Amino acid sequence: MIKRYQIILVLMALAVLVGCTNKYDPNVYTGDQAMQADSISYGTITRMNSVTIKDENTGVGLIGGGIAGGLLGSTIGGGSGRVLGAVGGAALGATAGALAEDEFQKTDGLQITVRLDSGRSVSIVQAREGSNFSYGQRVRVVTSPNGKARVLPY
Repeated sequence: MIKRYQIILVLMALAVLVGCTNKYDPNVYTGDQAMQADSISYGTITRMNSVTIKDENTGVGLIGGGIAGGLLGSTIGGGSGRVLGAVGGAALGATAGALAEDEFQKTDGLQITVRLDSGRSVSIVQAREGSNFSYGQRVRVVTSPNGKARVLPY
């Protein structure tokens, strides 16, 4: 019985770790982004703001927390006490799991405004990690065919 709980907890921990990957790092490309022609514009940074990038919740925290809480709660007491423990554990676990997932879905980001050499200004949000820029710095704005853009050093 204990092994089943341990397996479930390990699987939940792995799901949380997968959710921690940073897909907004300007220096990381997916397989779909490799070997495609992107357009490049040059410009100067005119403004930077700190932002929080938040993904949509997948429900993994809510469901996983509810399952784990229900399993752990069911070990409390016997008879009807066990049922109440399972229900209470599931409710607490689901709440804790949803809150944890919400926090794991957040990434520190930068909103970078660039005045392009063409005279047009663009604003791009990307992860703070891997983005070491300063006001007035010359940069490249790389835009993929699907419209996603990133700011990179000149």
